[in-house]
Amino acid sequence: MSAAPGGGEGPAPASTGLEADPEAEAMALIELLADEVGPRRPTSRNEGLAALLLRDRLRRRGLGAEVERFQGYASFGYPFAVIQAAALLPELLPARRRLARSAIALASGAALASEGSLRLTPLSRLLSRNRSGNVVATVEPSGPARRTLCLMAHMDSSRSGLIFDPRFVSMLGAWISLQSVASLAQAAGEPLLGGSRRGRQLLRGARGVLAAGLLLLIEREIRGEDVPGANDNASGCAVAAVLAAEAAAAPLGSTRLVLCLTGCEESGTLGSQAFLDAHGTDGWLFLNIDNVGGPGSVRYLRREGVLAKWDADAGLIAAAERVAEADPELRLLPEDSPAGLTYDSSPVLARGGRALTLSVQDGSIPNLHWPTDTVENVDPGGVSRTLRAARGIVHEVDAGTADPR
Repeated sequence: MSAAPGGGEGPAPASTGLEADPEAEAMALIELLADEVGPRRPTSRNEGLAALLLRDRLRRRGLGAEVERFQGYASFGYPFAVIQAAALLPELLPARRRLARSAIALASGAALASEGSLRLTPLSRLLSRNRSGNVVATVEPSGPARRTLCLMAHMDSSRSGLIFDPRFVSMLGAWISLQSVASLAQAAGEPLLGGSRRGRQLLRGARGVLAAGLLLLIEREIRGEDVPGANDNASGCAVAAVLAAEAAAAPLGSTRLVLCLTGCEESGTLGSQAFLDAHGTDGWLFLNIDNVGGPGSVRYLRREGVLAKWDADAGLIAAAERVAEADPELRLLPEDSPAGLTYDSSPVLARGGRALTLSVQDGSIPNLHWPTDTVENVDPGGVSRTLRAARGIVHEVDAGTADPR
């Protein structure tokens, strides 16, 4: 199979004959993405191939799927390496050049705050020079559309590195927070404290943290390897695609269902941001599905984010609570301190939208951004329970459970 980088035509996949068994179809899609396509780094040839194969599979299942193109880049490390390098520059300038040192420090802090907002991201837009795409399809309801629900999942996969080593990955959130605090301290401290000896000592400590972070980003790019991404996130992609195919066969009563399988999630939720920019999504509901191939509990994330924190939509939480109460075997539980960093739902929430993420995790995500994220390490039980939980939430939304009161 072949395709041009980030796109191009490819052969239609053969039917697996598993369409009558949703769980088996989901597992077949996971195998297609993680084994047959393999690692799907953002903007890579394999990410483009995955988009075409998913588009064609969805078309065979009755959905008018299209690939919507946008520009992106290959790694979340790119903008943050630029920001951290800029934050270190004042240390290289003579102390007498306080104005220049302060201006550079403030600019690096402003860039970090901007990128972290997931709303105004000029540095990301500047770096976005390669082609990516989202796979998008719409299923109209059988009656008048009273609401729109978008199922989201990302089809790209990440890259390993020391920061994702299983021995250290549980500390990732704290490390990212420390990096952010050091960068903001540097931005504010240089103008305020840079003229005193003690102030310069404090700033050197902050820059030491930033230098360590920059070295880890460089190590990831040089020594890391692109991972198969069976759990993260072929699993979520498969669940969302199966649910959309079910809706195409039996449309919802009053809910328009939109499927968005994003590219470039692993480089900073660029696909989600591009989708929101391209579509009038005011009032939509978003159900995001990410990392659902583990053996743990199916969690609905009531809060997410790293520096900025956003609350999930109350109506979707209410729908999840009703599903959990109706079927305790799903092990569908709330989570206020999720593992991982941002999700495709994060840009929705950052813009004041209505979203909720489902993820199978009990304090950690198995094989996160590691070469062991393979099909063999996916738990079919986690995929099956998420499929049932997400299906239940979709039908609760269609029944009006998440509607504003």
